[in-house]
Amino acid sequence: MREETPKILIVDDIIMNVEMVKNIIESRGYTTLCALSVQEAVEILKTELPSLILSDWSMPDTDGLQFCHMVKSSPETKDIPFVFISVMDTSEEKEMAFRAGAVDFINKPFDPTEVIMRVDNHLNSYRMKREMEDYNRMLHTLVEKQQTKIENEQERILSVLIEMIENLNADAGRHLKNIGRNCKFLSQSLQLLPEYENTITDRFAETMETAVKLYDIGVFLQGLAPGNEKYESGDGQRSMQNADFLVKIADGGRSELLVMALNIAKYRFSRWDGTGYPKVKGADIPLEARIAVLVDDFCSQAEEAVQAGKAEEIMESLYEQGGSLYD
Repeated sequence: MREETPKILIVDDIIMNVEMVKNIIESRGYTTLCALSVQEAVEILKTELPSLILSDWSMPDTDGLQFCHMVKSSPETKDIPFVFISVMDTSEEKEMAFRAGAVDFINKPFDPTEVIMRVDNHLNSYRMKREMEDYNRMLHTLVEKQQTKIENEQERILSVLIEMIENLNADAGRHLKNIGRNCKFLSQSLQLLPEYENTITDRFAETMETAVKLYDIGVFLQGLAPGNEKYESGDGQRSMQNADFLVKIADGGRSELLVMALNIAKYRFSRWDGTGYPKVKGADIPLEARIAVLVDDFCSQAEEAVQAGKAEEIMESLYEQGGSLYD
């Protein structure tokens, strides 16, 4: 693809100076845009974005320094190299120019060779900067696509594992489905409360239904290995085993589903009052883990309680542990 010829905006209130610089620039093969005032230059910038601006310092109404500030304060033009073409006699003027955002200055009277060399240098720098920005954007897009691909693969693996658990053990499968549905339902219900309306989204509730089914994945899979028909350990060991297994699946990736599953596995045995494992309490326990532990306990006791006619007792027990075990 053929590159577009760079456009250079020349701003000077003296037409002779404009013509002189224009002839030098065009002899190099560049396209020029000319303005005899800052107001004219501003109008040009509304429709044309040059690759370089050459501006006089001393002009009536609005001077070059003010113009430089205007260019550098606009998101559309702030990256365009700004060069002063003027007689700058004092170091104070030069300091003000650089502080305003100028990258260089060309003294009058003009030396054609100097003008061309400085213009070439700044155009090359500007071109390289834009190419690097384009490359970084492209690289960022590629990385995001690859990350999305990894996360989708992680979620596919986790879904297969959940399906395997549900199929291998009818009771465990039924329990996991109940937990999933009720976690989703409770999450959706919490959306109606002002304190959660900005925290719990529809995506959160949907992800919660799947993520909670992975809370005991490490322990379950170890139980399938020869010689490990039963796994017994403390809550801390059990929690870390499940979390470690999910971390291995992650392998550096962090999908929303995996993050939620990790939080539930890691903080499943935490207590609201801080006496559980790990030693965190209150709102420091991830919300998904607080929802999961309540729903898990409810589902574990509900069916037996209903059959025994003790549903009210179970509900009272759950409420009594609010503020200690539960949120």
